[in-house]
Order: sequence, then C-alpha cells, then structure tokens
Amino acid sequence: MCTAFGLHSKSKSPWLGASKMPHVIVVGGGVGGMALASRLAKSFPCNITIIEKNARAGGRSGSVHVSLTHGNFRHESGPSLLLLPHVYQRLFEECGVKNMEEYGLVMKPCIPAYQAVFEDGDRIDVGFPRQTEISPPEQEKMKQAEKQSRNKMDSFEKDGSLKWDAYLKACEAYLDCGLPNFIEEKLDLASFPAFVRESLQHFGKGWPLKPHSDVLDAFFESNKLKALASFQDLYVGLEPYRNDNQPLGGVLDSTAPAVFGLLSAIELHPTNKKCGVFAPMGGFQKVSDSLLALAEECGVKFRTGTVSKVAPEGVWYHPKEPWGDDCESIFEPADLIIINADLPYATQSLVRDSDPDKEIFDWDDGYRFSSGVIAFHWSLDKSLDELNTHNVFLFANNRTNMESSWSTLRDPSAEPSSLDKDTPFNFYVHRASKTDPSAAPEVSFPGEDA
Repeated sequence: MCTAFGLHSKSKSPWLGASKMPHVIVVGGGVGGMALASRLAKSFPCNITIIEKNARAGGRSGSVHVSLTHGNFRHESGPSLLLLPHVYQRLFEECGVKNMEEYGLVMKPCIPAYQAVFEDGDRIDVGFPRQTEISPPEQEKMKQAEKQSRNKMDSFEKDGSLKWDAYLKACEAYLDCGLPNFIEEKLDLASFPAFVRESLQHFGKGWPLKPHSDVLDAFFESNKLKALASFQDLYVGLEPYRNDNQPLGGVLDSTAPAVFGLLSAIELHPTNKKCGVFAPMGGFQKVSDSLLALAEECGVKFRTGTVSKVAPEGVWYHPKEPWGDDCESIFEPADLIIINADLPYATQSLVRDSDPDKEIFDWDDGYRFSSGVIAFHWSLDKSLDELNTHNVFLFANNRTNMESSWSTLRDPSAEPSSLDKDTPFNFYVHRASKTDPSAAPEVSFPGEDA
C-alpha cells in the first residue's frame, strides 16, 4: 500500500509552474515503492529519492544464500511464487523497456502449479496453463498429467472435474471484474455482465459475498475438492468456513467471502491469459534487482536509512544501518512524501507529531491482523523427487477436522497449550529447485534440494 502523505504547505503545488524540479521522497524500497517511483519519474519532471531501511532494495522480496560443504543453496526470504507476470511486463513497457528480460527478469511457469497431498496419502496435481509456450513433448506430457488430474477429481465425486470447471468459471468472473475495477481501480464495464451472471445464476449459487464455504458446498460434495478450492484463503489470512457466531457468517471478521475464489482463478485457471503460477529464474532477489535497475535508469536515487518521522515538509531518517546511539537523525526536505511502509508502522511510527527519536512501533492494537508465517529453510543432501515446486498438505477427511485446521484464524487469542500434536493443520512446502535448478547445487551425489 502506498500513501501520499503531504505536499509542502508553504509552496504552490510542485507540479504547477514550480521554479525548480520538485523533490519526491518514497519511504520504503520494496517492490511497490520502486514500481511507483519508476512510473512517477517517467510521468512527471521531478527528482525522486527512495529511502529504504534495509541494506538492499526489495522489501520482503529477496533471497538468502547458504554455502555448505557440498555447494550453495538459495532460499526465498519472502514470497516463493509469482503471479500476474503481465503486471511486471506492463511496468517495464510504461517505463520505455520492451522486454523485462533485458533487465534480468525471466519468469518460468510452474507446471503443474501445485501438488495437493491429503492426510490419507491421496494426492493430486492442479494448475495446467494451456496457453504456455512449451515444447511439443512438454505439451504432451502436460496433457497427460492434466488428464490424470481430472480422473482423480472424478474419483473424489461424480463429475468432479466438470464441477471444478464450473467453479473456476465463476472464479474467473470474480477475477476479471475484481482485478481491474476493485484492485487496480480502473473501470472495466465489459467485465460486469459475466460477473453478474455467475453471481446470480442458479439462485445465487455463486454469490460472491456469501461465506466461501457456502459456495463450496453448493458446487462440491467432496471434502477434498472443497479443500483444494479454498486453501488460497490463507494467503489473505482468512478461513473459508462459515462462522455462525458472527454476523453474515463471519465475512466481516475472519471468514473469507466467496469472491476470494479469484485467488484460485489467478493460480489455477487453465485458459485465462492472466493466470498461472510462475518462478523468477535466479530467485526473488532477481525481481528486486531488476526493479532497482529500472528505477535507477529512470533517474531515481536510492538511499539506505531508517526513517523515523514523516511530516509535510520532509522526513527525518538515520542514514546508516543498523542505527544506534551514535547515529544522528538527518532531515531531508521534500515537496511530496509517499509512504510504502506497512500501514500500522506508517500510522504509529512515521506519521506522528512527536520527538523523532521517541520509541517507535510496527503494530497498531486498534486493528486485527491476518496471520503471520513460520518458515523453515532446509538445505538437503538428497533429492525430494515426490515434491513439485509448490505443495500443499491438507486435512480433508471430515468437516470437523477441516474447520479445526483453521482454528487459530477463528480464535487467535487461544492459548498455545490448547493446541496439541493431534490438532489438524495445513502447511505448504516449496521445492524451488524443481523449476529453477540454480536454487541447489548441481547433483554431485544422489541429489540435493532447496
């Protein structure tokens, strides 16, 4: 989220007849901050400075390299999969670059997108993008894998694959209408007829504001297909199941409305050109490095330092990392400040009328936040051939266990002692070297994996 905080109150608008180039400061050099700075530099005559608290650009998008006796491994410090590659390509084009690969940003589709493994050992591959440019032998291999996947769905319930198609069609309508109109905030009237049709047909079977589980129950009988169609809700820190103790089934609290099925479409729809799961070759640090190079090519300056306060006249920041008692706060004047930091940190620590050296916070108790992540990074001396690039392990043996596996989202105040080794839970495993072999050493003995 980027927030334009203020214009210099004692001057005219810096965009209208200013005697000198206005100075813009972007607080936070993550992906959003660098993209915004690049577009702004190409659109308006101004000087732009990004101030980033870390030693490198990219925010959460980055890679960690581990050197062991048998070679080098790469792990992702933040996201592990990339969606909507056309958004990145459009950024480069708007900045005068025809192909983002010129800046080292190469994206490869993950086929299949996911492997789902259930608690009974059953497994299924999903996500076969038919528009992907791959060799004829790979196309035939993908075709056979997709056929096996659809047969597996039919084994879960009668006509399971056809019901899956119908569900993804509804989710595609959510995506095609929701992405431009509500996420990008660009009016797209042509997308509304399909959205309305999928939402209202069959007496509102796919109504997007119902609890996600209500729509899943209307489409599927199989618990496995329901789990397969909803695990992406965790990405936004919500659960798919109706909570009858909350108004509207919990959609105003911790239950995802059905419209979040658009996440399934983004990852798994087979023919929509926007969809698919991708891996940046060389890791997510390549994403950050390419965006930094683009920003610098557009004339953006990059500085490292921790911003301690933002005001309409400029920002105070400590110019080196890590900052301690010997670091003095420096004031940098600006005509416009854009904050790309997390919203709670921005409101509680940056935009405030107080001593810039006062203790700062990165949370706000006035909000209820989505779930965090506990990640383990393992560098192994053997190859895990049964894993795909992206794998989800799901409980789906009965509805009680399925809902229990999301219990910490419904009741985040529950004591850890109330959870025992028998409490169901879902988890995700990323095997980066399946799609990008550079994530692990070349095989010198049975095999290595990251």
